This record gives sequence, C-alpha cells and structure tokens, in this order.
Amino acid sequence: MTARPPFRTGDSILHKPTGETWVCAWADPETGYLSWLGWPPDGQALIADCELVAAASDKTHREWLSELKRSGRRDVGRALRLYGDPDAISEDA
Repeated sequence: MTARPPFRTGDSILHKPTGETWVCAWADPETGYLSWLGWPPDGQALIADCELVAAASDKTHREWLSELKRSGRRDVGRALRLYGDPDAISEDA
C-alpha cells in the first residue's frame, strides 16, 4: 500500500532551511520529495525539511490542481498520480 502524501496541492508549507513559505505542488512519500508552485518551476525539496503552515480546503486543492494541470509543467503527471485528476474529483469529495 502506498503511503498517503503528507501535503497536497495548495497546502502552504514552510521550508525550514530557508524560512520560505511555499504553496505545495505535490509531495511524494515514496521518494521523500515535494515540489512547490512558483519560481523556479519543477524544483524539489525534501519533505522532511518542510512543515504544514495551512492546509488547503478541498475546493482550493482542486483549484490549484486544475491550474497545475493546465500549466504544462513537466511534473504535472506526478501530481495527478498522487491526487487524481481534478476534473474527475466530485465537489462533494
């Protein structure tokens, strides 16, 4: 069984080594890495170096995931694998 991602798209997370707060693009417990939304795109950091600042609501998660899907980032497939296709997620989920 695959571990549940510790963060999800849209969560605000603190990267402890830099003190920066990021919006999470995806967090993959199998690799131990996550990525953020923003610049530079497609960057990665260790999940262990981050902590949750504010969890995204289900609606916000879907909105960010939809935006990520439209972005054309090369790692969008990883986010969709971890969280599912936002177009297939029900509003009631």
